Amino acid sequence: MSSLADDLSAFKNRLKAQPVLQKRVISSVNNDASSTNNSDDERKKKKPKVTTVFSQPADTGIGSHILTQLHHAVEFIKKHDSPVTVSELQDYLSGQGGPQLLTNLQLISRINYDAINKTYEYRPLHNIRSAEGLLAFLRRQPTFRGLPVKELKDGWSGCMEAVDELEKAGDVLVLRTKKEGTPRLVWANKGGDIGGVDEEFVATWQRIQIPPASELPSTLEAAGLKPTSVDPSTVKKANVSTERKQKKPRKGKITNTHLTGILKDFSGRR
Repeated sequence: MSSLADDLSAFKNRLKAQPVLQKRVISSVNNDASSTNNSDDERKKKKPKVTTVFSQPADTGIGSHILTQLHHAVEFIKKHDSPVTVSELQDYLSGQGGPQLLTNLQLISRINYDAINKTYEYRPLHNIRSAEGLLAFLRRQPTFRGLPVKELKDGWSGCMEAVDELEKAGDVLVLRTKKEGTPRLVWANKGGDIGGVDEEFVATWQRIQIPPASELPSTLEAAGLKPTSVDPSTVKKANVSTERKQKKPRKGKITNTHLTGILKDFSGRR
């Protein structure tokens, strides 16, 4: 019996000592994990940052592509009202105007090339370069159709100044936009001063008496003209009754005539 009691007390002592050992093991594991995390953080901090550098296009000013050079060359020639030499064109393109570019310019239908002087000139929609030329062009028009200002601006840099000058002098009529007030259409002033009416026209207008509206159709018919409205004296006024028509009650018995062969009539029986 004494040996059994001794074994039981020893087993109890081992159970009491077990949690202490488990705590020590857990604490040691936690310490190892924290040291591992700290080492990983230090490695991440020590890892150098890699900066990616993308390739950037060179600043060539005009552009090296042949189509880009051609576009800038046409716009440069278009801004000038006089012919442009090859040297001026090459200076503008920073020396990139090669033989291929000059050959391509000669193929454009809106570019005139002078082989003798070796110059390039832009050909606008209307060959107008001055205010006098614009006024002469407008007066030659067979119809009174306004000339769009945007067509004049194509190849003529001084278009807006010339239009304002001619309008101030009373030589042209200008239709402007409501918001910006920029010229939209232009006509030649083939009449007198703008805003004035001839005295003879005013006297003739006041001398002619217009008949009243009720007599105007008959006066036009007497003159052999067809009025656009009907003579009020010939219109017969219809008596419009204001009373609403009352519906008359329907008489007769409504029967299903399409079912006479199927159903029997029991109305006569009691």
